Amino acid sequence: MHLVFAYIDPGAGSLVIQAIIAGLVSIPFFFRNAIRKTFGRFRSKPSDGGAGATGTIAPEDKGAPGTDAE
Repeated sequence: MHLVFAYIDPGAGSLVIQAIIAGLVSIPFFFRNAIRKTFGRFRSKPSDGGAGATGTIAPEDKGAPGTDAE
């Protein structure tokens, strides 16, 4: 029986750990279009009743009251 003294030095070990973490973090970025499409199917679409909440100014709204310079 032969003894094998195999080890990973701290530099190589941290490089391996960093590569594993980078691989796990990059998975959502790589598959982001598929993830968006999947979650988009489950989200409800807004109904037509919320048309007033678009953030636009109505024609009768002339601005904040009391801002006339006259």
